[in-house]
Amino acid sequence: MDIHRKLEHGGKTRYYHRTDKIFNVWLTRLVSLPTSTKKHLVKLERALFYLSQEKIDDAYNSTRALIGKDGLQMEPTLNLIHGLISYDKWYSGLPKDMQLEELDVYNEACTTSEASNGHEESGLQDSSNDSIDVDDASFRPCSSESSINNGNIDKKQKIYKKYFPVYSVKENDSVGSDVKEVGCTDFRSVFFSTSDSPTCGLEKSLLPLRLKLAAGTSNDSFDSYWKYKSTPNHFYVDAERCLRVALHSSPPVMAALVPLIQILLLGDKLKEALCELEKVCHSSTTALPFRLRGRLVEYFDQNQVSTISCCYEEALRRDPTCSYSVKKLIEMHRKGYYNTVRLLESIALHLDSVNGKPFIWEELVSCFLRLFSDRTTENEDCFSCNVEGDAEINASSSLSSVFCEQHKRESWKLRCKWWMNHHFSQNNYMSETEEGDCKLLACKAACASHLFGPRFQYVKAVEGYLSKQEDRDEFGFLSRNMENSVKLLHSLEKLRSDSV
Repeated sequence: MDIHRKLEHGGKTRYYHRTDKIFNVWLTRLVSLPTSTKKHLVKLERALFYLSQEKIDDAYNSTRALIGKDGLQMEPTLNLIHGLISYDKWYSGLPKDMQLEELDVYNEACTTSEASNGHEESGLQDSSNDSIDVDDASFRPCSSESSINNGNIDKKQKIYKKYFPVYSVKENDSVGSDVKEVGCTDFRSVFFSTSDSPTCGLEKSLLPLRLKLAAGTSNDSFDSYWKYKSTPNHFYVDAERCLRVALHSSPPVMAALVPLIQILLLGDKLKEALCELEKVCHSSTTALPFRLRGRLVEYFDQNQVSTISCCYEEALRRDPTCSYSVKKLIEMHRKGYYNTVRLLESIALHLDSVNGKPFIWEELVSCFLRLFSDRTTENEDCFSCNVEGDAEINASSSLSSVFCEQHKRESWKLRCKWWMNHHFSQNNYMSETEEGDCKLLACKAACASHLFGPRFQYVKAVEGYLSKQEDRDEFGFLSRNMENSVKLLHSLEKLRSDSV
């Protein structure tokens, strides 16, 4: 096969046919061994060859025949491949203007599989930016009113009545409220849960679909999709069943997770998608299921702030390098849904493993100031009334009570000494000044000032560098933090000596 591929001059079609003949000869020689597993492996290898040659129909027929064999119905790899092929077949039946050109079911599954072995995922898996829009729609304050205004209520109600005739929508429904069916309180449509525009706001890596709601009540594009989705289709059934088998095998094939969640959401099966993620989270040692679950709950039920924050925290524990999870926790904190103390620990866990982006260092500085400030009120420090078990802070103490517990105190002392050489060494300073990122330098130096004091070598070096760069904003930011330095390491060591 490899010789044919390298030396064949008859074009792609000739290479395909000649290689297929090799498989036929191979399989013919295995006929005398009916119980041999080699025959099934060869057939699976041929199916993969068909995929490489974009012969999707041939690949589908090959894997479907194998799935029907006794003893192979639950084989994880076979189910994964057949599930992905079936997904591709169903998705390719959508109108072309609804499909995403960049969607590659097979490559995405392979990427997820590699990521589950310790590498960072792409897309939703880690799509954070250096800046955060604290006014974005990801989290709305508890007091905010519904985004459904008088101008689009009628349109949305008509859409619901057309596609979900047994469900009711009230004018005063809030963004996080449920769309309820008589006798069923768990239903919610994927397409009209938080917006009057289908798929608005949900990442394409979760819902790979291009749909826009027209200005009027009629929408031919959505009508076409709904008709296609609602028509019984054995490709969809095969994809859902086989991907589920692969995901719940022992050990689980994590490459099946994202495609399974995608096809469930494409089929408007939100409840099933959330149930699958919850099951996987119970046994998963990887961060991906928690990130996916956190994002879906965040998008479809913003009131479950405790569940959302726990998902991102668990994702961070399993993958401390995940800046996406840190970004989400920071967003929750800025909206008033996440406690300062917990955010401090989450950011510290992240920075124990990575160099950190400027906005993360900046947020850590903010945490120090909030926890050590005499102006800190109980309402500010116990930031979220929605998150249970938040520790109260003694605002009158010069050392925040979060550091008074011995285990926390000792762990932060070790962290300070580790960071002194890991984040704030002379080599770090030299490499960062070569890159010229004044924002990063200012945020890191401000943090170092709070950890070690304003006379710390890294802090003074950055102060001199910024003064020469004439960057007034960053220089001013650093100067203010140097003036208000909390000197954490000094306070921790003093507390220990006083107790002795």
